[in-house]
Amino acid sequence: MGAIQTAASNLPRHDELTKPSRLQQTLELAALVTAVGSYRSQPISIRLEPGQTLALLGGNGAGKTTLLETIAGFLKPLAGKVLLAGRDCSSAPPEARCIGYLFQTDALFPHLTVGQNLQFGRLASENLDTLLDRFELRDLAARRPGQLSGGERQRVALARTLAGDPNAVLLDEPLSAIDPATRPAMRDELARHLLACPAPSIVVTHDPGEALALGQLVGVMDAGELLQIGPASAMFSRPAGLRSAQLLGVENIWQGVVASLPGDDKVRIRLGLESEACWIETLCDDTHDALQIGDRVSLCVRAADLQLIAPGQPAPDSPNQLEVRLVDRTDLASVVQLRCRLRDNLDVLAYALPWQLRGWPLAPGHVLRLHLAAQAVHVLQA
Repeated sequence: MGAIQTAASNLPRHDELTKPSRLQQTLELAALVTAVGSYRSQPISIRLEPGQTLALLGGNGAGKTTLLETIAGFLKPLAGKVLLAGRDCSSAPPEARCIGYLFQTDALFPHLTVGQNLQFGRLASENLDTLLDRFELRDLAARRPGQLSGGERQRVALARTLAGDPNAVLLDEPLSAIDPATRPAMRDELARHLLACPAPSIVVTHDPGEALALGQLVGVMDAGELLQIGPASAMFSRPAGLRSAQLLGVENIWQGVVASLPGDDKVRIRLGLESEACWIETLCDDTHDALQIGDRVSLCVRAADLQLIAPGQPAPDSPNQLEVRLVDRTDLASVVQLRCRLRDNLDVLAYALPWQLRGWPLAPGHVLRLHLAAQAVHVLQA
């Protein structure tokens, strides 16, 4: 009996888990191994400070939802710890963790009104008027979920998740069920609420654009392994590996060979593996220290970093002038996507603003000039 009492006394009490100071609201995963069925993750270690948001990016089957469910207490970890406000809650039940969780489906109770949904469970003591005003839901308070649009239902679910001063916030694909026309506005609203939330939060997504818009930190997960984590801007400009670059949505990944190291912090790379190829010059950084002439590398180039040079426009006085042939163009909402080919076998994706193409009737087969700044090229060793 004494041993049982001792083990039980080591578990956090409900009031300990639910009432940390806002300055203490941290979420830490210490070598956490998640498991469901035959799936096992690699050990995952993350620390989020109060108010910090991590956008967790990965494809289907990466283990993102399993990680959230383990943090929330719906699944038991195979190893490692989940710490809220510095306290180990790995064995605590979900209701003791006081975590706001937004499921992939909104999980609203269809027989309850919006107001009743907002005050269900841990939010029963919340002031309903305050909640309705905070999330701009007063006009919907008396309606049931079946009477709401998809965007309205998601706003209600988001309000229920963020309200009540949770210890942490977990959002699983929060925008996946929103129609494309509504999604940008809903994403901006979600970003504002997360910025104002004092609790650490994790947003799971498969969309690199959403990850960049929502996360102060971005993590890349694949097949149960956290490949990389860091500040959003650095992650998208400097992916750590080829798989990270692909998941982060780098549009152009070209193969090349280091041709020379001319000094002045420069690396000259022959683009393509055939003998007749063009050349790309990039700047050295810490990742280039081990490069040697003849090394095969991958070049990561964002489509937005390729500058279209219009007819009659002088080219920048710098290297990396690419002459490409247009394959097709696609007019998107705010940009024109140009799919091109460099020589015979190298695909190039670039963007142009609509005003840049006025009076320029581009058609497949046209030859275009593109410029690429040396600092916009990220080199990955093969």
